[in-house]
Amino acid sequence: MHKLVLTITLCLSTIVLTAQNIYTQNRQEAMRYLQKAEMQKRGGNYNNAILEYTNAIEVDRNFAEAYMKRALMLQQMGRYEESKRDYDTAISINPDSDVYFDQRARLQLLQGNYKDAITDLSKALELSDYDAYYLDARALAELENKDYPEAIEDLTFILSLNPNDTIAYLKRAITFTRADDYDAALADINSAMKLSPYSELVYDVKGLFHLNFGENEEAEKAFTKAIDLNPTFAIAYFNRSISRKKLNKLDESLSDLNIAISLNQNFANAYFNRAVTLKNMGNIEQAVEDYSKAIGIKSDFTDALFNRGFSKTMLGSYAEAIIDFDRSVQSDPTDPEAYNMRGNINSFFGKYNRAVDDYTQAIELNKEYAEAYFNRGITHILNYSIIDGCADLEKSNQMGFEKAEQKLRHFCGGPQ
Repeated sequence: MHKLVLTITLCLSTIVLTAQNIYTQNRQEAMRYLQKAEMQKRGGNYNNAILEYTNAIEVDRNFAEAYMKRALMLQQMGRYEESKRDYDTAISINPDSDVYFDQRARLQLLQGNYKDAITDLSKALELSDYDAYYLDARALAELENKDYPEAIEDLTFILSLNPNDTIAYLKRAITFTRADDYDAALADINSAMKLSPYSELVYDVKGLFHLNFGENEEAEKAFTKAIDLNPTFAIAYFNRSISRKKLNKLDESLSDLNIAISLNQNFANAYFNRAVTLKNMGNIEQAVEDYSKAIGIKSDFTDALFNRGFSKTMLGSYAEAIIDFDRSVQSDPTDPEAYNMRGNINSFFGKYNRAVDDYTQAIELNKEYAEAYFNRGITHILNYSIIDGCADLEKSNQMGFEKAEQKLRHFCGGPQ
């Protein structure tokens, strides 16, 4: 009996040792693939790097670091959904790594998934004794998610640890500004100014504060001071252009945008704002060029896609415009105006069923969208669906859309 037990024990030990050897060999082989991937990455061969990371994962399915490395590479390439899957797998293998939760939170921030980013950063904070970056990043996510009290609490804690942190005061000032707390925001700006009286960033935030509360002349002065302190501060020129536009100083506003772009040729928002200004000044073709530059820098720039499409309709380039509205809808499927505009072009080309679908989607997203009801009504009538068309025109008229009553009289015998 004892011999049998001993024999079984020896067999089990052999099995365990064999499994450990296989595990060690697999991990070593996976590490070699990981090293190859890093070399490919450093050489700028991103697709080859992805292949090597995948080889490492194929060899060792429990190698969390390989999933993490591939997730980072996919994120850098803009393949966010695939990146997210790899982060999820890495965390399922090693749920005790604060770094993994932090990395996934960074992806969530890039995608605008602020609530999920907050959850991940909170978990990272639980797993680490204390990390100022995690707390600061969570405050940013809370700010963007409009969780102002939580963001203020995090920033206040950071300041309790370092009362001389100028940047933390400025971030809290921005949060108070977003929360429309005038006095608290101004107090934080003054505290930052005492700590860093020659910081262009302090004056830029002060300008944003005044801009938020409609104090446009004070905003212009603050941005000008920021520029005086740092004449190469592109963001300050951009922000001053906004204050000057609100003050109806259109030429000076445009000049500021030109300088901002000359200082930073990858400033997508500056191209966008310059395009809007040019369009308002009647320079539609130049506006389209600037919208295109903004989109070239940021391919999913929804507002730029929409505005370029709208500008192209003003130039009569309907076939090109509908491509922009298609992309706009793909970029932001919750924007009713994009569906409405695409519906207009589909209707113009006689694609009435597609147009009706677009207007219907716009109405689903905004039940009070009187113009979409009007446009769908006209399109129904053009498609010989008179009853449905008149019902939509009646609905639009009840909502107060000015053009609806005239069309009701013309097509439907007047309001019911």
